[in-house]
Amino acid sequence: MKIFENEHAMQQWLSEQFAMGNSLADFVANFDDFEQPFSNKQSFSLRKVIDSFRFCLSSFDNNEVIVENRDISLNDQDILKPDFLVYAPSTQSVIIIELKNIKGPTRQVGTEIGAYAAEVKTHLPFLADGDVINVVIASHWPALLRHYVFNDIVWMGRKLICLQPVNTQEGIRLEIIPPSLIADTSPEIKFNAQELGGYHLCLYDDRLYGGSDYYGMEDNENQMRCALAAMAAKGNSLKTHGFAFLWRHAFKVGLAPYVITLVNLSAFQKLPRLLLNPEIVLNDITKRLLRILMDHDPEGHGHLLDSICDAGIRFLEGFSKPSPENYTDWNVLKPRIFENTDAIAFVGWGIFEELFFERLHREYQDGEFDYSHDDPLVAIAMLNEIIGEERLYVDWEKLGFNQEDDDGAF
Repeated sequence: MKIFENEHAMQQWLSEQFAMGNSLADFVANFDDFEQPFSNKQSFSLRKVIDSFRFCLSSFDNNEVIVENRDISLNDQDILKPDFLVYAPSTQSVIIIELKNIKGPTRQVGTEIGAYAAEVKTHLPFLADGDVINVVIASHWPALLRHYVFNDIVWMGRKLICLQPVNTQEGIRLEIIPPSLIADTSPEIKFNAQELGGYHLCLYDDRLYGGSDYYGMEDNENQMRCALAAMAAKGNSLKTHGFAFLWRHAFKVGLAPYVITLVNLSAFQKLPRLLLNPEIVLNDITKRLLRILMDHDPEGHGHLLDSICDAGIRFLEGFSKPSPENYTDWNVLKPRIFENTDAIAFVGWGIFEELFFERLHREYQDGEFDYSHDDPLVAIAMLNEIIGEERLYVDWEKLGFNQEDDDGAF
């Protein structure tokens, strides 16, 4: 049964609720269902979605409407009209509410919410991402909309909650959709090695010793760990996903006494996995991206990874000559770290940081208290669980791509 005829009717109903002094918590029917603790059996993706929903709900108790369907842009040439912009005094957060009451395409929801959040930050430049609560109220939750929400929560780290109107004995209320509906949009977090590109940052010590001196650099390990921390901070600030290991040769056999291996997710290498989904229909944009993959084979060794590396290099230049080498993928990089070497420390950023601490927490719960906050053995155990060695290849001829073409045609 259709609850609202159109989005205007939905907006009018919500406006009346706020006008009566109600907050979002007053008309969310299953608000109390999210007070239960996490289950250890829940997948990481599902816990991320539940955590996002709970975080948003903490701002639902006391609300004050700032604007309703009014332009919030500082630029006269732009028109940005969120359905509702609400303030939550209890958490000092800003809530952006977007309404959808159509079954058709909902791709624009992500663009709209992102634009509204950016414009709010032009007014409040110190507003953190976590202080922006995104609420999507939709009568229908098709796969496209659920997929957007999954990516926004899990990969972008945004705080977002999904609601839908329902009829109850008390009248129209909002209901939080099951988090599993969002988490099931995408499989559990898994990668293959080709999706992770990186290189070894070799720390040569020929400043004082005329060659490599392992003992001469041991006093600088704190600076190396600091470099790792700086790299992780930079990776998080760039909203990317990757990790780094600090290690040294166990038998004093390398020209570089110490090495930092940096690895980052490669966006274009994800395309072969995308093609495994039979529901994916290749459109013009996907074909153009595949053409870039075929012609250039970008492996993730771009400016982003260099920026992360540079954040750490400034802590290393005082006692070594850092040199990036061996630009390749995780399949090739991994053996060098753990064969006849001493792995010293690990840091992650983005999803890898979260997964590492998930694994470390699990070890502590099992009574394994000897592991440190940067333990490389815990890290490699975690990575082995989520990264496969199998390479995924694209059948270019089957897709209609001619590698001999120079004009970029499909």
